[in-house]
Amino acid sequence: MAYADFAGERLLLTLWVGSLWAIGYLAVPLAFATLDTQIAADYASTLFYAVNIIGLVSGAMMLLGKLFMERLQITRSWRFWLLLLMLALTLVFTTYLHPEIASVKAITDWRADSALMSRFNDLHRLSENLYLMLSVLGLILVLTADKKAAANWTHGEK
Repeated sequence: MAYADFAGERLLLTLWVGSLWAIGYLAVPLAFATLDTQIAADYASTLFYAVNIIGLVSGAMMLLGKLFMERLQITRSWRFWLLLLMLALTLVFTTYLHPEIASVKAITDWRADSALMSRFNDLHRLSENLYLMLSVLGLILVLTADKKAAANWTHGEK
């Protein structure tokens, strides 16, 4: 793996995981602490959508890069499978959770309907737990270097 490939992967991973942490654990909580709840919720939805797009693009580029550079050997790497899991979770957010939450919120007076409120709470709780899982998995990837790629880079395969 060339230096540019290694550096590109690190940059994409840092962008993705950094956005997960900055948005989920800084921007959104501050929005709810300082803005009207409805405005904060709409803002949070927009921010999470942006994080998901960053994740889908970054994750897909990293996976394709790994598959192209290392071919079939990559499937033996735990990092590959962790990255694939993160991408799958991001797809769940993008294609299922966020649209489902939006469909509940699109119903007028959904808070007055106990069944809709329960559905919203269940989806929101699932979303929170999966987001935490995604954040921790990303942190693991950031904190653990790709030792094979780093070794190749430091031993002259720049």
